[in-house]
Amino acid sequence: MLSIIRLTLAIIVLSNNYCQSSQSEILFQKRAEGVIYPSGFLKGTACSTYQNGGHNYWDSLGYKPESNWTWFENSFTARFVIDRERENGSSLFFPKSSPINRGETVGIAADGWNRMFDDINLIKELDCNAHRFEIPWTDLNPELGIWNEEAFEFFDRYIDALKNNGIEPIVTLYHWVHPKWFAELDAWEKEENIIHFVTYCTEVFKRFGHKVTYWATINEPTVVSVCGYVLGTHSPGKKDHASMLRPFCPDALISPLPHNYRLAGIVLGNLFKAHIEAYQAIKLMPYGQRAQLSIVHQVAQFDAKVKTGISSALNPLSRMIAYQFNKNFCHETFMRFFTTGNFKYEVPGEEPVEFIDLRARNSLDFIGLNFYADMTFGPAPECHDHEEKTDMAMWAIRPHSLYKTIKEMAALRVPIIITENGICDAKDDRREKWIISYNNAVKQAIDEGYDVRGYCYWSLLDNFEWNMGHNKKFGLYAVDTLSNDPAQKERTLRKGAYAYRDYVRVAD
Repeated sequence: MLSIIRLTLAIIVLSNNYCQSSQSEILFQKRAEGVIYPSGFLKGTACSTYQNGGHNYWDSLGYKPESNWTWFENSFTARFVIDRERENGSSLFFPKSSPINRGETVGIAADGWNRMFDDINLIKELDCNAHRFEIPWTDLNPELGIWNEEAFEFFDRYIDALKNNGIEPIVTLYHWVHPKWFAELDAWEKEENIIHFVTYCTEVFKRFGHKVTYWATINEPTVVSVCGYVLGTHSPGKKDHASMLRPFCPDALISPLPHNYRLAGIVLGNLFKAHIEAYQAIKLMPYGQRAQLSIVHQVAQFDAKVKTGISSALNPLSRMIAYQFNKNFCHETFMRFFTTGNFKYEVPGEEPVEFIDLRARNSLDFIGLNFYADMTFGPAPECHDHEEKTDMAMWAIRPHSLYKTIKEMAALRVPIIITENGICDAKDDRREKWIISYNNAVKQAIDEGYDVRGYCYWSLLDNFEWNMGHNKKFGLYAVDTLSNDPAQKERTLRKGAYAYRDYVRVAD
């Protein structure tokens, strides 16, 4: 009987894989007319100010502000179990080392601060009418109670320059980087700190609310939670070995290990609360009712690759790993909260973190969707045999997954703007395929009646990819981000990026 069940399960999985494969094949086909989005659609690029250039030196301050990420890059060390390309190796038996691959730091990255205005011409060259970027909390509010007027003036001019060139600004208020003083208050770990974020948001909106329509409060809160407090790969680097190992080991073995899972849930809940408080405060301000406000959610879903034969013994392990990752990345938690107002974060072996805030159901004017890939475990991260991989080990080129995700996010009953989607492709031999197939997927969803209002490719430029350092090449324009020589920062449009310029258009 067990073998029949396994065979039936395998047939179902293979059938689903075949259906998705055939649907993806259609999406890979290049349309003769290209993708023509409806008039008013936001065809854009996206970036993070910090990833493009770290923090800026401000003459009026006389220094370069410090943040949680400058501390994480320069001061934080840890031991890592998995191989993360460190100079001196990485395991529990090696000395502590930098959390960033190869010990790299952001440096000046793409020299974004000095070239930000010139880079507007790059956006225009791609025939884009929108650009998503971060107004960095650290640079505008470097000390508690101190506002950097020089930085406000800089972004005032930048927003004007975008609009004067026919480019709609989409502003992100928090893209994982916050001032050092906020980190020293324990940042998102304490609910009482939310007021500082709201004060920052309202100050920025007071200056720019009459110029900017589209606002994203917080970028990828679930990633902040899991990478900062469970995996420990992002600031503040608090791992939770205990909860990750609980399904496989007795409590006696894991009790001495760090337990941060509950803290991860508290952080995620506080990020959701911060979004609601910022939303409510901005809506009461002049121009607040006109503003379109969102939070940005990265959808990452994980499946087990079911196998047959001897390897089928690994199926339970694959399912367990996929289950753990789905729980860590909290997509279900996100969707439940913003559709019902009920927050529930499961904690292994403990009571869940729970609260209710019915305001959540009406705290989105649109949803910012970041989507790169869903992932398969078998039990190691892998792609299906027929799929082409990107330079990110677990990510396949699977455009049907974006189409499927758009349909799922429609449950929020607000318009969708895809705020990030792009490929890591250093050889630039798959970027064209990605751009064509994923935009085909978006257009198919629109043609079927789903309310997608924009698509922003990640990213305009090569950048510093957080804990992975400088060798992950997402940019439509190639830049040597590792060098700290400003003269070595030429932008070169990649051949694969031509498709975004020529194949993807917006109707007049």
